[in-house]
Amino acid sequence: MTKIITVGNFKGGVGKSTFVELLAYILATKEKKKVLVFDTDPQADVTEKLKRTFGKEDVEPETDLLQAIKKSVDSNFERDISGSIVSLHENLDLVHGSWHLEQFDTYVVEELKDKKARYYLFYTLLQSIKEKYDYIIYDTRPSTGITTTNAICSSDFMIVTTQTEEASANSTRKIYNYIGSMLQYNEGIELIGVLPYLVDSTGAISRLVEAELREQFQEDMYEHVIRSSKRVVAWGKYGITEDKPYDKKTLQMYVDAVDETLQRIRNIEAEKEGVN
Repeated sequence: MTKIITVGNFKGGVGKSTFVELLAYILATKEKKKVLVFDTDPQADVTEKLKRTFGKEDVEPETDLLQAIKKSVDSNFERDISGSIVSLHENLDLVHGSWHLEQFDTYVVEELKDKKARYYLFYTLLQSIKEKYDYIIYDTRPSTGITTTNAICSSDFMIVTTQTEEASANSTRKIYNYIGSMLQYNEGIELIGVLPYLVDSTGAISRLVEAELREQFQEDMYEHVIRSSKRVVAWGKYGITEDKPYDKKTLQMYVDAVDETLQRIRNIEAEKEGVN
């Protein structure tokens, strides 16, 4: 059964797109799972990063994502968005990001008069393609707009990434509450957890903020943390590698976080089965 995950935060620069990239990479290449990354951020950072990783910089979709969405809506969903999907690896496909998605919220408001229906467009678009994949992972923009709400309303799970600094922590508290408000539109969504990114692993302030987050979110906080790494910066520019100095150590940090993600999903599913 396909598992659909949104990774998000209201604040940019908190490791969101990087974790989407590494989560998809590890699931596809290490766990051998079929993965679709759905890039809903108009900046398309995760699109460019993944294309560099797999040497597909020149690959472009047949159809721009927003145009594919419009064509699907115009055809009453008889046409899907497969024209905006590119293959990067035998186990990894990508709904190619597009700057034109900046216009998505306006388009939805103008096209769909039913306010609730505006939140379920992504859900409908995925129905004809989702069974091809074990995991679908949304990268979202740092906002509460209709695009992000669409991702959340079509997801089974959500991961919140946060830096261990005050502004990011405050944003995390807000999105935590926001997820609760989204239950009226998607009562089945479950929070996998809050994944902390240590801005300064030796700094007192960073550790203090982490401790405060753990006290507030308790079992919802990941046990594993992501530490600031120059290798990740290099991966962002050149793509993920596994043969350079410190690659193995840095990748293992993300493998541990992905392993915890999968275990948390298993725990959530087991708890649901127990209730039922």
